[in-house]
Amino acid sequence: MRGGRRKQLPIAGAIGTIGQEIVELTPTFFRFFAKLPRLAQRSIKILLPFLALLVLTIAPLPMEEPIQHSLAIFVCVSMLWTFGGLPLPVTALLVPVLLTFYGIFPTADALQPFADPVVYLLMGGLIMAEAFRKHGIDRRLAYIIVARSGGDVGKILLSFMLVAAVLSMWISNTATVALLIPVVLGIASRAGEEKKKLSILFLLGIGIGSALGGMATITGSAPNAVASGLLARETDWTFLDWMKMGLPASIILLSASWVMLRRVFPVQTATLDITTVAKELEEMGSLNPGEKKTLGIFFPTVVLWIAGAEIGDMLGFHASFMSAAIVALSASVLLFATRTLDWQDARSISWDIFLIIGAGLALGEGLQQSGAAAWMAEMLVSISGDLHIFVIMLIVSVVSIAFSNFMSNTATAAILAPILIGMSDELMIDPKLLVLVCALSVSISFITPIGTPPFTLIYSTGIISRKDLWRSGLRISLPAVFVTASIVYLMVEFGLL
Repeated sequence: MRGGRRKQLPIAGAIGTIGQEIVELTPTFFRFFAKLPRLAQRSIKILLPFLALLVLTIAPLPMEEPIQHSLAIFVCVSMLWTFGGLPLPVTALLVPVLLTFYGIFPTADALQPFADPVVYLLMGGLIMAEAFRKHGIDRRLAYIIVARSGGDVGKILLSFMLVAAVLSMWISNTATVALLIPVVLGIASRAGEEKKKLSILFLLGIGIGSALGGMATITGSAPNAVASGLLARETDWTFLDWMKMGLPASIILLSASWVMLRRVFPVQTATLDITTVAKELEEMGSLNPGEKKTLGIFFPTVVLWIAGAEIGDMLGFHASFMSAAIVALSASVLLFATRTLDWQDARSISWDIFLIIGAGLALGEGLQQSGAAAWMAEMLVSISGDLHIFVIMLIVSVVSIAFSNFMSNTATAAILAPILIGMSDELMIDPKLLVLVCALSVSISFITPIGTPPFTLIYSTGIISRKDLWRSGLRISLPAVFVTASIVYLMVEFGLL
């Protein structure tokens, strides 16, 4: 390891108390802001980022012009993504506009990241996910696993978390949670007086399970795609590389979260009646033609994502033909060609996510090309002093979790990853160390209801309170910081990534 520096990391106590104070803190400014008319609030959210853009553009700062302009773009876009003055996809469209306006890139270069292979890999994953949803494979899987729990509450919770995690490896976290909410509430309703307690437990279980399952693959979440796209420009990086790191992290954290949830939200009820689940599973019957076609395309696709390069070499195919992105597009074509999906089904896919990923990659490329990423990295390195790289990784994890709980986790990854690549260059270390810790950590955004749509959806049921979220979220986030940093550090140190 190059650039390793050693220094002990002080561990702060009273995590729960501090977390509660942070969650409940409501500064006077925000109370005042909340009282303003909606139009005034929106105007401020839009004007402030562009005011910052103007000030940073004309201010006489001691740096080269391209760096100053890139920093101005970075601050403006970051503020827009944070404040939500414009929809995230609209802000994404602004990125290439600003990059070309300031002369950071010509038009073709500014738009090229929107066609990055990782964008098409995620596109194929979402199209596959739509086939799962349309033909009910996700619901069948949920019923099968829950039915085998035998009615034991602990096993039911684990079943829900496993279903959420497995589905979220391949399909949208939001779709997974939306599917499972009525299922978990229906089962929890059989608990009598402890109905609400079990509802809270199961809802948190599927939310956390979906977030942690999404860590396992590049297609699991948009932040994974952003980080992978940037890493692929710095080093060799494949779908299998991500799984070698993401899957162990997902399994360890899922197991720890199951134990922690049962301790934080104990229930007296030991068993539940799940006969209705078994009955509905029986009524579903055997696999229908749509399910068979979907699974017949899905399993070979996963095999090719994992071992496509080796299989391609054996068959004599061109290496590019067996890339994860081309495999994903080929699978998508097959789904439509076999009439497993029609284009009307594809209209429900969140196409806007591809704009956000492309914008994140373009912003990162702009920061690196102009030297702004290196400039910010130098500042961070000077602040970090003589800290050991593992301690820096822990700090990156904490910062990533904090940011992603108060703004989009995709935007968080898009903002932090380019800086961390520059910081890696300054420290002369493998960029995977910092970028992967950030990418994994932004998925741990379940302390507040605004970090990710799945937790917003769970919170909107009115069953879970903010207190419930931070009670579970903080207790899981703290060990998650050490788990994610340790896994990435050890795998890179031993040459497994």
